[in-house]
Amino acid sequence: MTEIKIVSFNVNGMNTPQKRSQIYNLLRKECWDLVLLQETHFRHLHVPNVLSKNGHIWHHASYSSAARGVSIGIGKNFPFALDSKLTDPEGRFLSLKGNIANTRFTVANLYAPNTGQITWLVRTLESLKSFS
Repeated sequence: MTEIKIVSFNVNGMNTPQKRSQIYNLLRKECWDLVLLQETHFRHLHVPNVLSKNGHIWHHASYSSAARGVSIGIGKNFPFALDSKLTDPEGRFLSLKGNIANTRFTVANLYAPNTGQITWLVRTLESLKSFS
């Protein structure tokens, strides 16, 4: 298998057109296979499609208010075949399970809370362990 290019950004909110444009332009300059975004602040069921312009396929975990949120973008030429997805209803983690060149992979994107991190991490890792 060839090299996989992965990038992770805490974007600190993407609800303004200017911020989405900045992130879109940054992603357009590089050919990343997997893009992990934390703190997207998308409201549940209100995710703008501006990021899809660069050809990435996006998966999101969002919350009911403009807080939290994680996203995973899969590059248009990256051979990832999605089998299943696990999303957190609180918008703190997203996990994708699938195949890359006949090898099983699980990709997870986590955004921990400011308080109670250890309890949250133990609970989240148990969920991911049973999912992966």
